[in-house]
Amino acid sequence: MAELSTIPQHQLAVAETINTQVMAVLASKSQDFNNAFAMANAITTIRGALTPEIMQPILSLAGSKLGFRTDRDKPSKGQMPQPYPLETVKDCLIDAVLLGLNPTGNQFNIIASNMYVTKEGFTYLLKKVKGLKYSIVYPTVTFSNDKQTALVVCNITYQFIEEKEVKQILEFTVKAGTYATSDSCIGKAERKAKCWLYNHIEGTDLTDGDAEDVTYTEVSSTRLSKDDQAKEKGLNRLKAHIEKADKFSMLMQVKQDVANSDDTEIQELYVSKENELVPIAIAGIKNLKDLEMLSPHIEQMDHIVLLDDKKRELSGQA
Repeated sequence: MAELSTIPQHQLAVAETINTQVMAVLASKSQDFNNAFAMANAITTIRGALTPEIMQPILSLAGSKLGFRTDRDKPSKGQMPQPYPLETVKDCLIDAVLLGLNPTGNQFNIIASNMYVTKEGFTYLLKKVKGLKYSIVYPTVTFSNDKQTALVVCNITYQFIEEKEVKQILEFTVKAGTYATSDSCIGKAERKAKCWLYNHIEGTDLTDGDAEDVTYTEVSSTRLSKDDQAKEKGLNRLKAHIEKADKFSMLMQVKQDVANSDDTEIQELYVSKENELVPIAIAGIKNLKDLEMLSPHIEQMDHIVLLDDKKRELSGQA
């Protein structure tokens, strides 16, 4: 059996420096200045240690599931892939390792120059939560009429060693497609479910993502006018906001912009996200006052029924 190549001594020294800083940050989870200083010192030290020479082997990991994927791995708009510059990869790498992720095993992806935790990443993070036991079952996958999206129901059961078992039912609308299967949609819902569970347990607000969800389209080389370019950028920002929204209040911030848009894809994406977030928002309400504040923003009949059911439930508790 062939031996693995020997790691150069200077790379081992840098790895030890980075590991020390990461452990210092992960060991200090209190929300005070001690944690702030630990984080600031770690970022400064790691950024200084990741010289262009040290980063070269790291850059070779980009584009592989053995390393980490990016949204620039494939051709886009008729052009060859343009890998992210060293500084962008370095910043995303620092973000990832200070969360406790590894630069291997596709635990994070780089999308739109930002770091996103993948399904593999959340699986790894949950495995490190001491005393946590959990299971996720996906009883139903319902495709939309055009098969562009699918609604996946997730039954999450989790328990800490000495605490009562908790059960949570979540629904996620995921991107599908003509050739999508139930298994592929469940894989995307699994990422979202594990993201929810980790954020719920750790009190974080991480966003999930996967470079494979990015759509690559071949287009003609005709240049857009400045007005069309500005419109396209605006739509891209609007789409990104909707996709990243994890609360109904965040989605509501762009409601008027969506209403003013004539882009059917944006409008359909908004409705799909609304169907995902509104039931969660209603279920989380604890009193009639908050329910009344939410009520004017509920327009779909299915959501109104949920709102009425919640009102009866809260009225009975009053």
